Amino acid sequence: MESRAFILGDNLSTHETFMKLALCESKKALPECLPNPPVGCVLIRDGVTVSVGHTRAPGKCHAEADALANYSGPLSELTAYVTLEPCSFHGRTPACADALIAHGIECVVVALIDPDPRNNGRGLEKLRQAGIEVIEGVCEEEASEILGVYLSNS
Repeated sequence: MESRAFILGDNLSTHETFMKLALCESKKALPECLPNPPVGCVLIRDGVTVSVGHTRAPGKCHAEADALANYSGPLSELTAYVTLEPCSFHGRTPACADALIAHGIECVVVALIDPDPRNNGRGLEKLRQAGIEVIEGVCEEEASEILGVYLSNS
């Protein structure tokens, strides 16, 4: 993917700007991802979008793995914007928190904590224990709308 700047407006913070791009990406996951949550992920390097991804069909890539697979540049100084907390457990696919750690992501910005009892903060704790900066609650309301069905079933 070619690097590109993404600007929504001067009135949005940088975190909100990139999270809104991740939210747009999450909408692309529907309906293919169901019953998994429609999650979007955006990788940023030096203020530029370098990769995007979204949750694929069950058993296929989650949003973070999709974005990482779509990126072939340097792994240093990357920030990941994810609409739902990266999973901390290995189900049909490996844990996304582990993938972000293995790829040397420096900061993860999330909209919502995953209410799934197998996760529910554990993914963020894994990231923090690995020395990754974690920022929570960016565009929480918009993410709740997109993830509404998943959130009400968890």
